[in-house]
Amino acid sequence: MKCQLDDAQQYYIHVIVTGIVEQTGMLNAISELIHHPNYHCKHSLWDFSNASAGLNIKDLRKIVRILHLFKPRSKNFANKVALVIPGHMHQAMANIFVSIATLLPFKYKVFKSNEAALKFLIPPGN
Repeated sequence: MKCQLDDAQQYYIHVIVTGIVEQTGMLNAISELIHHPNYHCKHSLWDFSNASAGLNIKDLRKIVRILHLFKPRSKNFANKVALVIPGHMHQAMANIFVSIATLLPFKYKVFKSNEAALKFLIPPGN
């Protein structure tokens, strides 16, 4: 799994994931994103369009447990996370992740395209 962060957008950090998505790679990518200097003021768009799922339910639960350790600096932080996942099977796994992550301070949503995800991340009129 490879991950690239693109911070060129005004409202979000674009996380481009390629290869086979696995637990260690995801935890490293999450850590890199959380430590990004603009993380607290920009939402996140995780683009899995060119990736294949290699995670199982146990992996998803461990990722959620680790994300529970994250404490935002303030109540008003950029907490929207768009997950772009084109395949139905992969979307099902992403929706399971979203359902077990409901207690986290993030608003996760699964999309089939970047265009749909941007409507969620970017405020109307911008």
